[in-house]
Amino acid sequence: MAWTWEEMIEAFRALGGAADNIAPGTGARGRGIFPIDRAEPVRLHVPENLLIAETDVEFVDGRLKIRDSARCGQPEREFFEEYQNVFSWGGEGRSDCAAFFEALDRLPPEILSRLKREPDSGRDRIEREFLKCRGILINSKLVLMPVIELVNHGVGAASYDISDGVSIEGIFPDEVLVRYDLKDAFGIFRSHNFASPESVAFSLPVRNPGSRKLFVGRNTALKSKRGQFEVPNFRMEGDTLVLSYLMIGNKNFPRLSKGIFCTIAREAGWTDPEEEFDAIVHNNRMSFLKLLELLEPLEGGLVPTVRRMACYQLEAISHCIGTREL
Repeated sequence: MAWTWEEMIEAFRALGGAADNIAPGTGARGRGIFPIDRAEPVRLHVPENLLIAETDVEFVDGRLKIRDSARCGQPEREFFEEYQNVFSWGGEGRSDCAAFFEALDRLPPEILSRLKREPDSGRDRIEREFLKCRGILINSKLVLMPVIELVNHGVGAASYDISDGVSIEGIFPDEVLVRYDLKDAFGIFRSHNFASPESVAFSLPVRNPGSRKLFVGRNTALKSKRGQFEVPNFRMEGDTLVLSYLMIGNKNFPRLSKGIFCTIAREAGWTDPEEEFDAIVHNNRMSFLKLLELLEPLEGGLVPTVRRMACYQLEAISHCIGTREL
């Protein structure tokens, strides 16, 4: 007989996990986790012994298992495999990923290209998608995190606490939410397959959008700090300025995006860099407007989600007004 929620939580706690004041439910985001008493704090904690590396799992006969070669205690192994096959991979995780690819396959190739999605007919694509969506990067290693992975993403929510395992704490007036990552609407769609109205926008990869030699990447993990603000890493490759990424819109700090770019460009020896920044923003705006144009005659499937994502991205890009010195 399959586990009940209460039995699973009891086993989770016995292995060092914490699950206080929570219950599964359904809300505006679909299935999620909700406080039992909204006036009391929620605490969810996955200890390190229950964080299982992506490289230590495999799919066998339709089940998600821990590899025999993995260094993992037998109680942790039994809990993880039963949890995955009742509440996660086997509890609609597999069917959700399969439905996503079924809808994705119906999109025209030009839209897939603009979504940075190459055609993928690999037999294991559903498994790969599941691991990508359900994992978290800790010290550059993707790990699966039972129970806490059931919490949905919320704009403005606090991030995971990864100082000791993975934790979420706080009082939640409705659904328990966490910020999956600092990404824009396009990034959230790429990593988790839904549309989210994020407060920032980052540039698509772009090369020489204006009159100067420039390459902008999209790796937000490569960054530095200037005062209280995070800024991209940059370097010169010959006469080309290379940025690891570039913010091009911020609802909370609308003057910051251009300020960061102009500061970096001047340090690289550029004069009057404002027009180059405007060219980057224009390039991005036109890319998402073209995506909306391609979506115009289509309906159903992923089309409404992709359309909302593009609109959210354009809205965040529009919050780029003026400049500030760093």
